[in-house]
Amino acid sequence: MCPAALPPMASQQAFNWLAGVTMTCVFFGLRQHWKEKCSGITGGRQSSKKDEQMRFLIGQFSHESNSFCTPTTGEDDFKRWELTRGDEIIQAHLGKHTVLGGMIDVLAKSGHVLIGSVSAMAAPSGPIDVAFYQRIKADLLDAIRKAGELDGILLSLHGAMSVEEIAGIYDPEGDLVAGIRTAVGPSVPVAAIFDLHSDMSDLLLDNANLTLAYNEEPHRDAYERGQEAAELIQRIRRGEIQPVTARERVPMLLPAINMATDQGPMYSLHQMRAELEKIPDVIDISLHPGFYGADQPDVGFSVVCTTDRDPALARDLARKIARAAWEIREQFLVDLTPIPEAVAQALANPEPVGLIDEADDPAGGAPSDSVEVLRGMLSGGVRYGGVSTIKDTQVARQMAQLGEGRRLSTLLGAKTDALHGKPVEVEGRIVKIHRGPIPLDTWSGRVFELGIIGVLDVNGILVVVTEQKVVAENYDIFEILGFDVSKMQVAAFKGLGLHIRQALTGKINSFIPVDGVGVTHPDVRKLGPYRHLRRPIWPLDAAPVSPVSP
Repeated sequence: MCPAALPPMASQQAFNWLAGVTMTCVFFGLRQHWKEKCSGITGGRQSSKKDEQMRFLIGQFSHESNSFCTPTTGEDDFKRWELTRGDEIIQAHLGKHTVLGGMIDVLAKSGHVLIGSVSAMAAPSGPIDVAFYQRIKADLLDAIRKAGELDGILLSLHGAMSVEEIAGIYDPEGDLVAGIRTAVGPSVPVAAIFDLHSDMSDLLLDNANLTLAYNEEPHRDAYERGQEAAELIQRIRRGEIQPVTARERVPMLLPAINMATDQGPMYSLHQMRAELEKIPDVIDISLHPGFYGADQPDVGFSVVCTTDRDPALARDLARKIARAAWEIREQFLVDLTPIPEAVAQALANPEPVGLIDEADDPAGGAPSDSVEVLRGMLSGGVRYGGVSTIKDTQVARQMAQLGEGRRLSTLLGAKTDALHGKPVEVEGRIVKIHRGPIPLDTWSGRVFELGIIGVLDVNGILVVVTEQKVVAENYDIFEILGFDVSKMQVAAFKGLGLHIRQALTGKINSFIPVDGVGVTHPDVRKLGPYRHLRRPIWPLDAAPVSPVSP
């Protein structure tokens, strides 16, 4: 789960730029990957490319897939966010603070040719339908073949994608990049950007020249990381650098609840990473805490260090950060408060209090239809509050059909599966029906049409009911809908607490993480069953004495 702006540029100007030995050593948990020019993977025509116009293909296949969410994710789900091809990709990301926007900015300014392939992105949800995955992979490979001679390929991936289990593919992004490598051969550089919550496989690292993860949580640096990848792939193609990659695994399965890079345990690792990147010949160090909602062999914390022709340095730095991460592992766990206690504590506070329900986090693939916190607020005596967001397609459509001012009595929520509690019976007045674009966050400039969003006033609690799943952790959805959250006694939110806290700065200053139900529960021991994880892994298993290489 990007402040710099792309300069204004007319569409016509933009389209003027368009045209239709891996050696592997194992050191305990470490995989080293270095690509030497003589072995071919960064060889070819680099020396002739110092001042020439180059041709780069860009693409995106990004999805955070939760293995425990029952509905699969298919074409319709991607269409709600992004499913574009060819030149439409360039047009869609010009001026946007996205990974692709950063890549486009740098390469267009350098006068290179940009070729759009496929861009597919969907809201975090269940595993991807295998037929759709294979179709997007085939479309991307077809675009590569049709593009002709290329000087590089840049990808925006996620690192936590999974496909439905019948496919037998437990590393789809590695499978995708390996397919690209087969298509282009060893001499074309391939660079990919990943989410911070990503899981890095040997197959992926073996077939990519460069992998960069977001450094920040929240991911405000997506645009800048796209820029970095575009700058670096040019240097690779010109023969100025030859990336050497080392990866160190740390056997930890960590929840996302405590991953802020400006505070807490990740802050110290983030600072260490930044300092070590200043060492000469270090190209990049990326932290990959992993995505705990994926049941795949490569899930877990890893550190990937990339240097210029120095495998020993890459190995040593990756190990150094990995050891530091292991030493502070207990700090990643967070105490949760039972819902009744949390409501009572909130009501005892004279200031507004936010309840954070990360167990049913739509940004982590959960369905966002658990109503357990709402149930607790109703039974706990909250007189004026809010709940955001409950995805219930049937109820949202009923509300729209009735219209504002009408009353509705219905069973709300918990209709996806048996993992998110039971529906709650509610009766209330429809106070808002919203149709129109909803932002993804406050920095990328991206908005989505997500159908009906209604607000039902249930005994003074304003319940946001959505037709489609809405990820609303990075902005104040109540403000968008015309309500002042700072006037509420208690407001409940689904999502990552660090995002919610930042989005509501100055409006709510006290937050309580609650012990909810769902497939993104912050206590990883309550999830599963995990069947494909590499074991042992902490905290599911006893901690090994020294899991990281000396």
